[in-house]
Amino acid sequence: MAIGAYQDAQNSQERSVERSADDASGGAGSIADLFPRLVTMQRLCGSAAFALLAVQAHTLLKPGQIECAMQSAGSQDLVDKFLLENSEFLLNHLFSSPCPVIFTPQGAAVFDSSPATVVDTEAGSGINLVFPVQLGTMGNGLVVFLDARAMLNNDMLIDLHRKSLTVMREKLRLAFGMTSGSENLNDREIECLQLVGNGMKSEAIGEQLNLSVHTVNAYLGSATTKLNAVNRIQAIAKAIRLGIIA
Repeated sequence: MAIGAYQDAQNSQERSVERSADDASGGAGSIADLFPRLVTMQRLCGSAAFALLAVQAHTLLKPGQIECAMQSAGSQDLVDKFLLENSEFLLNHLFSSPCPVIFTPQGAAVFDSSPATVVDTEAGSGINLVFPVQLGTMGNGLVVFLDARAMLNNDMLIDLHRKSLTVMREKLRLAFGMTSGSENLNDREIECLQLVGNGMKSEAIGEQLNLSVHTVNAYLGSATTKLNAVNRIQAIAKAIRLGIIA
């Protein structure tokens, strides 16, 4: 599979992530609920450990930073060592390519036509898999599986990447208090939030949308409730962070 085809497949998977079979029973109720999903993925690729990594974007004020949000039991040293050796590369790759990364010992065979970026490591080390997750304003991250021993193929990589998108999206949703209701904001609620975020007051919004001030405030109130926010300012911040408004 060519890299372009892989990117198209991943874009399609990202668009359908909410319809994923992994979510058939509903979204996770807490971040701890994501742990069994990661264990299932770990078993699929036969890895010794996994880590769910949240990435803070690079800004003029501070460089990008990787934070471990969750990892398999007893894997602290293994994860710390991997990040110490590869953080700079991982950050650069995350913001430049959607393709997974395979860290493989020099001379080890990688299946033909792999869409992944292959990085040679020291002989005798295990195969490590990294799946970048780019969710725009909602956030970014990496899902890592260390010392993978399963027979790799394109279908497995795409499946693991799809599952990584789902897990990271759920993690970010939970981290920012996004309730199921926030996914059901109606068009008027989003419009009102966007215009408030643009600096407009309720009176001006009402004039622009041909609504009464009371109705505008009602839409803003219901949007704030759905976003589980304490006030409009927090609602706007959450909506921006989650990619609901710009």
